[in-house]
Formats: sequence, C-alpha cells, structure tokens
Amino acid sequence: MADAEEVRVSSQPSPPPSAPSSSGASSASYPGVPVSSDRPAPSRSGGRTVDLLEEVELQIGDAAFSLTKLLEATSAVSAQVEELAFKCTENARFLKTWRDLLKEGYDSLKPDS
Repeated sequence: MADAEEVRVSSQPSPPPSAPSSSGASSASYPGVPVSSDRPAPSRSGGRTVDLLEEVELQIGDAAFSLTKLLEATSAVSAQVEELAFKCTENARFLKTWRDLLKEGYDSLKPDS
C-alpha cells in the first residue's frame, strides 16, 4: 500500500505556470515546498497527505499575499511620514525665522543703555 501512496504523491504532475492550480497557487512558486518525493509517503492515507500539502500551500500563499499587502501599506505610510517630516522641517525653519525677526525688532525698540 505504501507504493500506491508514493505513486499518488510523487506522480502528481505540476500544472504549467500559466494554468491555475486547484489550490489557487502553483506549488512551483514555493521553492521550499517539494512537490514530489523519492521516499515513501507518511503512514497517513495518500489523499490526506496531498490535501495537507495543498492546505499548507494555500496558507503559505495567503501569508505571502498578506505580507505583500503589509509591505505596500508600510511603504505608503513611510512615504507619508517622510513628507510630513519635510513639512515639519520647513515649518520649523519658518518659525525660527519669525522668532529671529521678532527678537531683532524687540531688541531694536529697547533704549540703548
């Protein structure tokens, strides 16, 4: 029976890169997840092993998608923070200039001692 399980797991053809797989993501896009194996499948039934592998592939795909979206959001926020920092720097320069002008004007109104 182990030979039949090995055949089910290792002889499963990989879909072409353009064809969608049943799991929503090609297992070839996950280099760390082997599609076939030369060793016998675990003692579980072959179909269950394939289902678990597909579930892991789905979870990896979902995590990769979530991380990509998180990176995009982080990049957008980072750009906004940089823009805000620039505006704050410009405002600080403006306020320092006004402070210096006011101080200069105040000092010019003081009577000379």
